[in-house]
Amino acid sequence: MILFGSTGSIGVNALKLAALKNIPISALACGDNIALLNEQIARFKPKFVAIKDSKNKHLVKHDRVFIGQEGLEQILTECQDKLLLNAIVGFAGLKSTLKAKELGKNIALANKESLVVAGSFLKGAKFLPVDSEHAALKFLLEGKKNIAKLYITASGGAFYKYKIKDLNQVSVKDALKHPNWNMGAKITIDSATMANKLFEIIEAYHLYDFKEIDALIEPRSLVHAMCEFKNGASTAYFSKADMKLAIS
Repeated sequence: MILFGSTGSIGVNALKLAALKNIPISALACGDNIALLNEQIARFKPKFVAIKDSKNKHLVKHDRVFIGQEGLEQILTECQDKLLLNAIVGFAGLKSTLKAKELGKNIALANKESLVVAGSFLKGAKFLPVDSEHAALKFLLEGKKNIAKLYITASGGAFYKYKIKDLNQVSVKDALKHPNWNMGAKITIDSATMANKLFEIIEAYHLYDFKEIDALIEPRSLVHAMCEFKNGASTAYFSKADMKLAIS
């Protein structure tokens, strides 16, 4: 497996699973957390490593260190592994997704921004959804027909129980206190503002080519997605709030 974003929340959890399942890691890439990257290099012994900034290259304990976006694309080209887990945060992950599609790789996608901003350019890509809601939808939709509507759930984030008049008093620290999930800072903030759920609806549209998608508040994060059929029946996907389930 090629893992981009190895020192973030998704990357760390993916490596825990890789260790349990003895999955070889051919490449690791991160931004600035060189100390954790060096620990991962020692544990998984990848053939390729990439970091964001050349100024940190001398700190990396590896003899094949690539730099920046050009380095990521070079790794994708040189590495023969067919699976990329793209867990880069934000718009910065887009070019790697596009390159992986061009090379015909299977893309385990945690970088939802790739589909939000460029979904129409990614048609035909071989995606494996990593978001819990989209992994749940994949399970629910397997072999199913006559679907009327899809739902993904939201906990409501850190401010769900707040009154509107109290929101002008909140801080970034408050927004980072997600009630159910232990995630990276950006997605936790996006969850508090509900922007994340908008992104996920767009992501679901591109993954499953289906427009009738809505979001429901489920404060416990036990139900992750629902599928409503034209005959009035519905199915739902339940699981505990653990990203390792979606990654696996």
